[in-house]
Amino acid sequence: MRSVDLVIEAASPKISGDVARKAVNAGKDVMVMSTGGLLKSYRSLFELAKKRKAHIYLPSGAICGLDGLKGAKFSGISKVTLTTRKPPEGLKGAPYVIRHNINLGKIKSEKVLFEGDAFRAMEGFPANINVAATLSLCGIGPGKTRVKIIASPSIKRNIHEIEVEGSFGKLVTRTENIPSPDNPKTSYMAILSAMATLDGILESVTIGT
Repeated sequence: MRSVDLVIEAASPKISGDVARKAVNAGKDVMVMSTGGLLKSYRSLFELAKKRKAHIYLPSGAICGLDGLKGAKFSGISKVTLTTRKPPEGLKGAPYVIRHNINLGKIKSEKVLFEGDAFRAMEGFPANINVAATLSLCGIGPGKTRVKIIASPSIKRNIHEIEVEGSFGKLVTRTENIPSPDNPKTSYMAILSAMATLDGILESVTIGT
């Protein structure tokens, strides 16, 4: 790690927190894709980054609207909600699905599988809903960010809808993502977002919030 300028984590929420902490502790910048792995100790990690003068990059991933959310924080935010719809097969293997004995193959119409905060969403769907972690870290925190996960057999895309309310007004976004050809549990946009983040690190001009 001594000879690198930037560490890129693209493995799993199970180890992303450890990878980020080791990189930051060594004074290295790090880009984290599996943002859900940061939730349990993100405050201490962010403080460590300040002390070590290291940068932590969290790409927007498969959602849009984080630019508006960043600005809205300066005026006060009262509510942040994420509603995610995915084809049932994209939720296969999730701990929440296994724990509740949900037969995804028998879902014939849209079904709400989960409603709760971002902490619980990441515990139940660690490989499916990193966007909830990213949204919560950008906004009002994982304990206050509300998440709804819906299995919808009629769709072929991963759909994320964000609703933010505050003294600034109201912000609503909807992103319809094509699943990654290599991993249907994630969205192709998440990969493109990582590429854009890397490009932004190298650019001398920043456009947008």
